[in-house]
Amino acid sequence: GTGWVLAAVCASPGGVRWLPAPARLLLFRRALGPSGGWWLRERVEGVVPVHTERRVTGAVVRGPEVRLDVAGPGGERESLAVDHVLAATGYRLDLDALPFLSPTVRRAVACVPGSNAPALRGTFESSVPGLYFTGSLAAPMFGPMMRFVAGTEFAAVRIARHAAAG
Repeated sequence: GTGWVLAAVCASPGGVRWLPAPARLLLFRRALGPSGGWWLRERVEGVVPVHTERRVTGAVVRGPEVRLDVAGPGGERESLAVDHVLAATGYRLDLDALPFLSPTVRRAVACVPGSNAPALRGTFESSVPGLYFTGSLAAPMFGPMMRFVAGTEFAAVRIARHAAAG
């Protein structure tokens, strides 16, 4: 990404944690969003049909063809015959989507106000002692760098240091 604000946010994820929750969530939702490489644009636009803001309501596979039934944002429906499907479904941070955590543990984890992502200490520990979160689930607390490999060193050092001390 570009810009001084983004550079500062990415350089100091520990500082992002001290921002108010609404500001952190705004950064999470708007900074470093999905995008393709600039060099892909000419290979896609006008070459490949793109259908955005659609919800797949049904799919039938017939040999090499897939027939998709889709609904648009206004409720309009469409049937498409395709040979390839790329579903960019997005990702919603939701502790309830982690079936390996028991419902009791999930309920015990305090969340960032306005989301279902865990509220974390500076060590990435949640409100459940010994339960740490990193990656995308840490981004609403520490900023957009946590969604990328570039954020792993920041997280790993703090988690390892805290776990070793405890």
